[in-house]
Amino acid sequence: MLDLLFNKGYSVLTQSVALFTIMNSISAGAIMLTLVPETISRKNLKLIARQNTRAVFLSMLILFLLGIYVFQFFGISPMALRVFGGLILLFMGINMVQGHDKKLNSSQREREAAMEKDDISIVPLAIPIIIGPGLATSLITFQLEAVDWVDYLVTVLAIIIVTVANYLVLSNMNYIKNRLGLNGIKVLNRIMGLVVGSLAVQMIVQGLQELWTHFA
Repeated sequence: MLDLLFNKGYSVLTQSVALFTIMNSISAGAIMLTLVPETISRKNLKLIARQNTRAVFLSMLILFLLGIYVFQFFGISPMALRVFGGLILLFMGINMVQGHDKKLNSSQREREAAMEKDDISIVPLAIPIIIGPGLATSLITFQLEAVDWVDYLVTVLAIIIVTVANYLVLSNMNYIKNRLGLNGIKVLNRIMGLVVGSLAVQMIVQGLQELWTHFA
């Protein structure tokens, strides 16, 4: 029993770290600060963070529980999804290691349009900046690997943990930026890129092994 609790607790930890790294809330928070007035109050920043976190939580939960059925509808195999998802994460990891922001999830035109909106918490901050293709395929992969209700509970707990962490980061982004500075954020972004790249390679290798076994 203790071994089971330890293993599942470790799974919650590893999935939480993986999801939070792929979400890259710090990079998303830096983008958020460019989309709001410099004089924005802490209360309004917390409101944006709260609305964003609610949208992120619901989106992640839907992707985890229902995302695979969309791919099954189009006849896409889980093996192909793992390989493609791994490639997306690999490009994200390379982008982060090079010190770039979340360019794969948002374009300059989208950001310029967002600056004209009153509410940026859902579009583009939640979707597509935080909930991008890399996070979506990772959540669907977690569902593919789930074998019982305990595995589903593990991922749901991980989703809750990372959404709370996302709120804490976004609501305190001014403080984080002042403490770390732009260079500190870029260094942290590069370190997180190494983790994302490693997860990507692992996902690609697993998908290729399954394809080889299936067609051999």
